[in-house]
Amino acid sequence: MSKIYKHYKQRLIEISGKNRSLYSKKVTNKFSYDLGNLFAKDEKIASSLVDFLWSGKKLDFEVIGKGEKDFIYNNLNVEKKLSKYKTTFVDESGEEKTDYLKIERVKKQELKRTMMHEINCLKQLKREMEEFERETGRYELYVGYPFVEGYIGKDLEVRAPLILFPVTINIENDTTATIELLSNELIKLNKVLLFAYATQKHLNIDDLETEFDDLKSSGLKNVEDVINYLKKFDINIRYTPKTEFVPFEAITKVKANSLEVENYCVLGRFPLTNSIYNDYEVLEKKQLTTPAIEELLFTKQPKKSKKISTDIFPVSSLDYAQQETIKDLNKNFNMVIYGPPGTGKSQTIVNVITDALTKGKKVLVVSQKKAALDVVYNRLANLNQKAMLIADSDKAKSEFYQKAKQEHDAIMQIEETASLDKFHALQNQIDVESAELDTINNILFEQQPFGLTLQQMYANSEIIGKNSKDYAIYKDMLQSKELMDMDFNEISEAQKLIKDKKKDDLYYKFLEKKQINPLIDYIKSDIDIHTLSQAQNLIKSAVSNKFIPFDMTKRPYARDILSYYLEHNDSEDINYAPLTKYIATTQHPSLYAKLNVSHVVLPMYPFVKHKTNKIEKEIESTFNDTLEDLKQYIAGYEVLKKVLEPKGYLLTLDNIVSGNTMYLKMLSNALNDYVEIRDINMCLSELTESEKAILKFAYKNSENYKSFKYIVNKITVFRTYNEIISLENEHKEELSKLADFANIRNRIISLKEEQLTLNKRLCYEKNANEYKEFFNQNPEKSKNFLYQISKQQNLWPIRKCMQVYEDYLLKLFPCFLLSPEIASQILPLEREMFDYVVFDEASQVFVENTLPCIYRGKHIIVAGDSKQLRPTATFLKRYMGNEDLDDLDYSTQAALEVESLLDLATSRYYSSNLTYHYRSRSEALINFSNYAFYSKKLQIAPDISKNSKESPIERIKVDGKWIGTKNEKEAQTVANLLAKLLKDKKRTGTIGIITFNIDQENAIEDEIDKLESKDPEFKTALLLERNRKENGEDVSLFIKNLENVQGDERDIIIFSTGYAQNEYGKVVARFGSLSNEGGENRLNVAITRAKQKIYIVTSIEPEELNVAGSKNMGPKLFKEYLKYVRAVSSGNKLETSIILENLLPDKQLQTDDLNGKMVCEMEQLLKAEGYTVEKNIGNANYKLPLAIYNKRKDKYLLGIEFDYSAADSSDSILERDVYHPTFMQSRGWNIYRVWSRDWWLNKTKVINSIKKKIDKIEKQLNTAK
Repeated sequence: MSKIYKHYKQRLIEISGKNRSLYSKKVTNKFSYDLGNLFAKDEKIASSLVDFLWSGKKLDFEVIGKGEKDFIYNNLNVEKKLSKYKTTFVDESGEEKTDYLKIERVKKQELKRTMMHEINCLKQLKREMEEFERETGRYELYVGYPFVEGYIGKDLEVRAPLILFPVTINIENDTTATIELLSNELIKLNKVLLFAYATQKHLNIDDLETEFDDLKSSGLKNVEDVINYLKKFDINIRYTPKTEFVPFEAITKVKANSLEVENYCVLGRFPLTNSIYNDYEVLEKKQLTTPAIEELLFTKQPKKSKKISTDIFPVSSLDYAQQETIKDLNKNFNMVIYGPPGTGKSQTIVNVITDALTKGKKVLVVSQKKAALDVVYNRLANLNQKAMLIADSDKAKSEFYQKAKQEHDAIMQIEETASLDKFHALQNQIDVESAELDTINNILFEQQPFGLTLQQMYANSEIIGKNSKDYAIYKDMLQSKELMDMDFNEISEAQKLIKDKKKDDLYYKFLEKKQINPLIDYIKSDIDIHTLSQAQNLIKSAVSNKFIPFDMTKRPYARDILSYYLEHNDSEDINYAPLTKYIATTQHPSLYAKLNVSHVVLPMYPFVKHKTNKIEKEIESTFNDTLEDLKQYIAGYEVLKKVLEPKGYLLTLDNIVSGNTMYLKMLSNALNDYVEIRDINMCLSELTESEKAILKFAYKNSENYKSFKYIVNKITVFRTYNEIISLENEHKEELSKLADFANIRNRIISLKEEQLTLNKRLCYEKNANEYKEFFNQNPEKSKNFLYQISKQQNLWPIRKCMQVYEDYLLKLFPCFLLSPEIASQILPLEREMFDYVVFDEASQVFVENTLPCIYRGKHIIVAGDSKQLRPTATFLKRYMGNEDLDDLDYSTQAALEVESLLDLATSRYYSSNLTYHYRSRSEALINFSNYAFYSKKLQIAPDISKNSKESPIERIKVDGKWIGTKNEKEAQTVANLLAKLLKDKKRTGTIGIITFNIDQENAIEDEIDKLESKDPEFKTALLLERNRKENGEDVSLFIKNLENVQGDERDIIIFSTGYAQNEYGKVVARFGSLSNEGGENRLNVAITRAKQKIYIVTSIEPEELNVAGSKNMGPKLFKEYLKYVRAVSSGNKLETSIILENLLPDKQLQTDDLNGKMVCEMEQLLKAEGYTVEKNIGNANYKLPLAIYNKRKDKYLLGIEFDYSAADSSDSILERDVYHPTFMQSRGWNIYRVWSRDWWLNKTKVINSIKKKIDKIEKQLNTAK
């Protein structure tokens, strides 16, 4: 662990030489202002400023203003600027003379310009500091004087302020600025410098005082006294008294080897925190670790508790994803919560806290951003009495003790009123009601043996009345074993094959032809065309010529002989005895009857037998001649043997012999149809048994072609109806619960609301009781604790109080909300002192800033969004150590390369996703992000209005120019738009302004300042907006660039894209941070801040941006977003849709819809009632199949949700039946659930019920007016 901690320690800012409190290379407008340069060589002003700082005077000190200006003229090179002016004139005599009046005028002009420039520099520093304080809660603006320059040891280069005087900048006008010492802030020795010195020299400086109310009263009357004070702790700095300030010039390397005092005086932002580094020193030295750290760095899985609590104790309404996330905390040791924009991440964290507190656990919430901590703290509402939020340990000290005393007093008076028994009773009731929903779900949506769910059956069938024609067919179907044995898939697949290949037409045509011409069955199936042609010609000739039949008078037995011969001609020796006997018996039936009797009456038998033998011989004697004549007669018809089946051939010859011309014509027709029949036959030969059964049944029960087709198509309906009847009889009780569905849902919602109210009391009283019990256990120590939190003076540092009275404070405040720096600053480095450590906005925090906090926690929750900002230098810069890490395993080496805590935790911890989007009032505000970054996975409520009067995104095109790195025209437009909005009395929404770089941000600030000075009404409104708070949360006007806006949201967002043609008429594709890897995340953050409206102020068309050469996605998505904005703003829905669909990596395939028929029927019936009906309203995850729109009110009056569409939206019954409808209602929707069973039973009743619901809504809307 030592090597790992060392690596992370070196990545910190505190001692790395990248910290402005330890080494400042030069003055930059963003972070500092050189007072030494301004007042150089002016001992009087320098002495006055030092005296002001040292004595702690409460009056302002004028930096630039109405007083003496010679120092500005001399030190800021104003005189050099006069050389560009012509200051002479030629008099009447032609002599050139000096124009002293012009010189004086120009001097004043340039002096004013210089002063305005300096004021602007101070203004920019002031803005930067104020924004930093809003973001972090830390105030770091100081006058650093004097500086220490040189080396500590051999390697650590130092150019740092020695003493830091906390001040604020006051800008009175364009030429006047003052600084004022902050009375509530302490004067500080530079702890970063002193700690670096002590570390390098191995000194113990624990007793060194570094903070003072004022220096003189502490015995430090001048710099020399401070130097001597430090010497007592072996901190040696060489000091030579000087009376003049020295300009802070840019250097590449310090000159002095040892430390020397330099008379620099710089106003700037100097970070002082080094507490995280201190924690790393201990972690590294003692080789400390925890299971959470080992899982994060080494993927070592911790042992999970065998006891898993299923109870959760939220105090505010949760959506399904949020609830499941909190449940997951009970199952997993550590986890990641993904919270895309507006999905209620803070709300989830609040309920994570209350759940943990109610279970007697302690929670530390950590965020780099103060705004994120403020939101969580404020949303705890009354329960924030159990939470301690500290943004600045110095400023918050008195507030800390005051709140501790107040909470102690409140707890000692509280009495227990809530019980877990009541919670479990409510939960049991919820479980009972939920089980009812399970029952409904199981009967409707579990697949039946038939192959469909009961819901699908309702949607694909209809009631068959006993008096209808269909009922007779239905009854016949019940007798068809083949059909009754088939399931839905078999039937529908057979129907699909029949329909796709039109087999029903072929089948019907084939059978009809057979009905007309039965000879079709006698024709062979494999006749070649040549043989067929011969046969056709033969029959045609026979029919068309005068047909001569065989002479039957001469050969009376010809037909019998021919038939017998053809049946036996494959035998070499034909036995004609059976034929002879058959003919004789047929012609002499009485004689043969006597023969049979003569067997009994023996005297007659010889006589009768003799007679029959004689007759048979006479008959047989004619066979040969007859057969020869027949052979000659049929010889010409031999070819028919090749085209007809044996039976058909025999039948045909028989009809030829008998002279049946009608038969020959039928045969001719059959032969002519042969090719068509053969082709049909080949198709029908491929029929499956299922197809045959359906076609056979349909033909049998049809009256004509139309009814045949009808039955084929209706088989599914008939079979499904039979299944429904069976299931209806079997599950009457379960299905009856559908009538109570609305009441079940409402009871669950009501019980959950009651539970929330109870949870608030449980949460507070649980911790109150634990504190009271603990306080009463040790009266003496408790008395001392009470004394410390009751003091008004000589307050202990918070860290000391935490070290001594940790048990008391963590029971009094089981939840702390801190930044990583403040956590290390005030909390003891104690293993797992908190049960949960929750990191909010974790994508923005560096891993090295979190390990000390993780060490303090048993379970780690990392909340953030990988599609938003990663850590940047907004808060810190880092030194990247390059020590050898090759001996570590690859997994750990990979972990050490990751910057963001969220990125690292994602690969290590279990993750849960928040999906319901709440922020945006309109889909248009979030759709681009949803498509481009989240693959349409966010749950977004459809717009309740079409925004026909005002678009949620408004594009303002201006003729701006991109000069330098800003666009003045856009800045002016933004300022004017802001003024218009602020002066609009009807406007109530909060406002934020976002730019794509800091220079444009400053340009807008400058334009607002100009407008403010000219417009008193705007000035008043602006002041109110800049100090606006709602429910304890800061919702004031902000003006930020892309880097700093994560975590913020406002009702109205104004964008200034800035990009435009430059002075040469070209648009230069330089996109700054957008072009970096992951730069698209900055765009995602920026475009998802608005709740109600976005204004885009732009100077270009999207097509003017050349992003083809961009290797990263940022610029490309920015161009697409500008196209999207234009399409939405202009109301071009088609283009908007195309742009969004093109953003998706994979096109989503449409699946078969078993419910489409039901939806279409309802749509047509509602339209017939005069309603405007629209289909598929919503996004991919949840669509309303139908919605009723009122154009006059520009409002969807009713969303019609079917049972199947709800089921398709989620696998969770509670989500689709309770949570999602609640979500939709919270977004303004009236949702009507249509049950497929109700539609199946009575369509008219359902339509009438919908009409009544719409009438009721319209009355409510009219009453609301």
